[in-house]
Amino acid sequence: MAAKQKTLSKQVSASGISLHTGEDITISILPAEIGSGIRFRRVDLDGSPEVKADVSNISDLLRNTTLESGPAKISTVEHVMSALSGLGIDNAIVELNGGEPPIFDGSAKRIVELLEDAGVEEQSEDKNVFTLSSVEMVSEGDRILIAIPHPCLKISCTFVDERGTFTQYFSIEVNEKNYLEDISKARTFAHAEDIEPLVQQGKIKGGSMDSAIIIKGDKIMAKEPLRYSDEFVRHKILDIIGDIALLGCPLQAHIIAIKPGHSINSKLTAKIAAKLS
Repeated sequence: MAAKQKTLSKQVSASGISLHTGEDITISILPAEIGSGIRFRRVDLDGSPEVKADVSNISDLLRNTTLESGPAKISTVEHVMSALSGLGIDNAIVELNGGEPPIFDGSAKRIVELLEDAGVEEQSEDKNVFTLSSVEMVSEGDRILIAIPHPCLKISCTFVDERGTFTQYFSIEVNEKNYLEDISKARTFAHAEDIEPLVQQGKIKGGSMDSAIIIKGDKIMAKEPLRYSDEFVRHKILDIIGDIALLGCPLQAHIIAIKPGHSINSKLTAKIAAKLS
């Protein structure tokens, strides 16, 4: 029997500092009607404009995934989208009083806690699942993403940075249990030498040891010990799940990712989205 669409049972809210803009932001996640998908709403702007969480609305992919439609622009949507997708939420409204969700601890853990507090409500219509029927591939230099037909969403990922440090591999079938246990708590990370260039580009104004792991040479600096021995590649999978969720419906495919990033993730999402029409 086909799975039913899901939304939240009640509204939930939390506040925190956003990663790139450094603002104190309140995020509220609300139930939404059947078939409406995920929408981000800017309650700080006149008329509370919305942008639909869809790959066609991506406007920026520099160290985050940004959505934009008319006056509504939301940066760094990937962790929120990952948590919603990981818990199987099809329809929700994400309200923000600024242009970027709070980063919290750099993972999807706090968003997951909010969703669990809200509770999930099953809706009366079936999920619109897309089952991939052909092999799709995108590449950017030495970055490669391949999607092949598979009966559920599976992601196999290799993380290898330009410096050749902390090479990691992880493969997982993505369901709610596996997402909660093996992916949702993996934190974002950055190399120490990349921080100053990002600051000069106006990014990571809210970045701190509270919200990221810092890699300096062969050393790891973090507020707490690693949550997984291969936390970096698991966070890459967390991001892939969030970026693929901009397809607008659950995907059944095996994604094989070598050195993924928001740009190439979104290219694959767009290529698969073209198959929907």
